[in-house]
Amino acid sequence: MSVRFSVVIPTRERAETLRFALRTCLEQSFDDYEIVVSDNFSSPATRAVVEEAASPRVRYVRTSEPVAMSTSWEFAVSHARGEYVTLIGDDDGLLPHALGELDRVARETGTKAIRWDPAFYTWPNVSLPGQGNYLRVPFGCAMAERDGRAAIREVIAFREFYTALPMLYNSAVHRDVLADLRRLTGRVFPHPIPDVYSGFAIAHAAGRYISTTVPMSVSGQSGASNGVATLFNRGRNAIDAEFHALNARDGLRSEPTVPDLPAFPHVVVADSFAFAKRTLFPDLAADIDRRALSVACVVGSRVAEADWPAALATVREALADLPEEQAWFDAELAATPFRAPPAVQMRPSRLGFDGTYLHLDAAAFGVIDVAAAARLCEQLLNYRDQPVPYSPEDDRHVAAMKIAELAFVCDERERAILWLHLTSSELLQSTHALRQSQSELRQSQSELLQSRSELLAAVNRLQGTCEEREQIIRRVGAQSRDLDQRLREERRWSLKRPFRVAKRLLSLGAARAPK
Repeated sequence: MSVRFSVVIPTRERAETLRFALRTCLEQSFDDYEIVVSDNFSSPATRAVVEEAASPRVRYVRTSEPVAMSTSWEFAVSHARGEYVTLIGDDDGLLPHALGELDRVARETGTKAIRWDPAFYTWPNVSLPGQGNYLRVPFGCAMAERDGRAAIREVIAFREFYTALPMLYNSAVHRDVLADLRRLTGRVFPHPIPDVYSGFAIAHAAGRYISTTVPMSVSGQSGASNGVATLFNRGRNAIDAEFHALNARDGLRSEPTVPDLPAFPHVVVADSFAFAKRTLFPDLAADIDRRALSVACVVGSRVAEADWPAALATVREALADLPEEQAWFDAELAATPFRAPPAVQMRPSRLGFDGTYLHLDAAAFGVIDVAAAARLCEQLLNYRDQPVPYSPEDDRHVAAMKIAELAFVCDERERAILWLHLTSSELLQSTHALRQSQSELRQSQSELLQSRSELLAAVNRLQGTCEEREQIIRRVGAQSRDLDQRLREERRWSLKRPFRVAKRLLSLGAARAPK
């Protein structure tokens, strides 16, 4: 039996988040849809969650063994019966107005694909320190038709973020488009990164699509998210190890011209594009800037210091088909020193409304799961019981969104330039510091010489004063000696005089005495 929409939920061992994702799908203000829960060989807890929902809308299917993420998505979408298909992760959610509004837009435009800006939610247990309990709500209301090939060119030039493409994660796509992709490559998802690849593939196969800034879903990041595990915690968890092992077993490999490194978003975008161009649109006048990609990988790879030489070797190996580019790498990038990657920042330091998004502390509103996040979004947007008042492409919200995306891209490139010239910058800083130290030393020497000169002058003045005082002392000494001599002479004369007088008197007396 055909239905208007199929909401597909691939899942593996995430019963606790699946419960809330399923709840958002069952709270729609629209009736003509089904929910396909596709279990990638999980434990019985997954099936128990489906049975707990007790809804005739929900169909449960299960793989016969654990398979790669892309193979799981392929299996899941193959069971969809809807005219339009959308896919959410088992920690994501639909907003209550989503299917009703998507139905209205599809009927009015006749489009084969509708793409939207999702809200964004980090679960309390997201495996990134300090980034949980965050909710970002888009407040745009623009709608426009886009040319798929033009959008691809903008994304691969990194002038727009890859979410501008109609990925099955943030789009409702007509089943005919998916059938065309199967005919072209044998699968809807033949690439190991199914979400990003599907954006390029659907943009090409649909030709034109509707794009809106009105959110229809909530993109969640939880403790078991594949994206967090493989892009930000690569090599440090079981989810990442299983992801790469199952991809290898299913024959899903990265493109040899793209470094297989955790450098988000450049590697996932470049790898998905390279595969899509090779298999779907080789004639498209757009390509990867290999030098810019190499710089982005050297600058943005989230690897440990012990793995840094291997990371540089991986970037160089990806240029093996272009010897002149390898020579450029050897001259410009091969000696780049290791720099510890900064902490992942999903939650902004400043919350509030920035003109395009409302940034909230979800816990402050009692939100602890994606179902509660979806209900809060709906309360803020109020689209459940009334049609969305769309505005043209030049809407101020769209302009703000594009400015924000451009700022992100510019920031990435600016960081790449800064990191690329890190060694020379540090050398210049060291040289400047050395020159400053030399200048300070010269100034100190000058001050020391001046002080020495002043000290010598003071010594000279003191010596002059001492000499003057010595001369005075000598004069006073001579005068003292002369005075002393005179006093001694005067004393001798003064002492002899009485005797002389007495002697004279005696002589006179003797002469007068009678004989």
